[in-house]
Amino acid sequence: MRSETVKYALKNLWERKSRTFLTALSIVIGIAAVFIFASFGLGLYSYVGDIAEQAGIDKFMVQGKGMSAPGLDDTFGLDESDLKAIEQAKGVTLVSGWYIKAAEVEKDRKKVYVFLSGVSDEKDQLELLDSMIGVDVNPGRQFRTGDKGRVVLGYNYAVPDKVFAKPYKLGDKITINGVKFDIIGFYESIGNPSDDSNVYMVYDDIKELFGDLKYGVVIGQVDDVEQMDKITERVEKNLRKNRGLAEGKEDFEVQSFQEAFAMFTDILNIVIGFIFLIVIISAIVASVNTANTMVTSVLERIREIGVMKSIGATNQNIRALFLFESSLIGTVGGIIGVALGWCIAALGGVILDQLGWGFLAPRFSVWIFVICILLSALVGAFSGLAPALYAAKQKPVDALRYE
Repeated sequence: MRSETVKYALKNLWERKSRTFLTALSIVIGIAAVFIFASFGLGLYSYVGDIAEQAGIDKFMVQGKGMSAPGLDDTFGLDESDLKAIEQAKGVTLVSGWYIKAAEVEKDRKKVYVFLSGVSDEKDQLELLDSMIGVDVNPGRQFRTGDKGRVVLGYNYAVPDKVFAKPYKLGDKITINGVKFDIIGFYESIGNPSDDSNVYMVYDDIKELFGDLKYGVVIGQVDDVEQMDKITERVEKNLRKNRGLAEGKEDFEVQSFQEAFAMFTDILNIVIGFIFLIVIISAIVASVNTANTMVTSVLERIREIGVMKSIGATNQNIRALFLFESSLIGTVGGIIGVALGWCIAALGGVILDQLGWGFLAPRFSVWIFVICILLSALVGAFSGLAPALYAAKQKPVDALRYE
């Protein structure tokens, strides 16, 4: 495109700067919304992927059927015989039962109720616990065999005003259900308030607090991921036999982590589908606004078009002029929209992190920036196509007579 055409297009856009600004504003808002939704969606996909990678797909979970909070329903529980039945299923290499209860934690006359997890102090089962949680104990250390009267706390206990105004430190004592325990470690942040407020102790301690208990959830590990379906079927069969339940009458469910991640991803895909619908609507609205501006611009400049054609401008020159103007509006609007979207998304991520919902924070990829700007430029070019073709078809004589 010749420099004269570019200068002429810029001059026309500047002369109609109010209309140009309002048109670009609709694109800015639309692209900013697209960028925000895309970055948060990418963040959720990345989070699911990270969890799947950390926890591994060689694990399965056994818990009460339909339960959203394992261990809180006193009508269901798994005992030692159930644990043995799971262990005896061919292909299962490691099983760990977790006691889960609601407990009262008191500090400076303030009481809060949190989830308390009773875990094994055996090394291999603690390694399984760490792989499930996905973060390390830092600062401090994990449990050792024979540990008693000690706890490992979630991340929020070490942060002011998360659980208590004054945070705990290594070596402090914490009062749980009226009993004091030594703090030997803190988990790093998982990213949500519930998990980051958990308290972990060994079997002996949680039994002393609550008496005879049943496992709220059991985690198992298999030797061959390719055989996961068959292994979980064997686990389910062994449990039915041990609990004296007929097929189809189970009060428990066995779910592989692979299935759980797939289910969560399916739900996420539906959410992203709705977001994509919003993206389409935003693009249509921006396109209509840009087309309206370009149509108005063409009608206002028909006599100019006649003059340009009478001094030698071709149909291609006229088309290029108006397509450049609409594409420029789209591109500039896209760049500003991406910048605005990034600022809003980044600020939202900081706020979510401060509130303890860091796992919902957005993720940014260079492709989000590139795609959003290209989308905006294409919307501008497409919406200006019909007006540009109309302008190019004007006959010089008729255009010069146009009132």
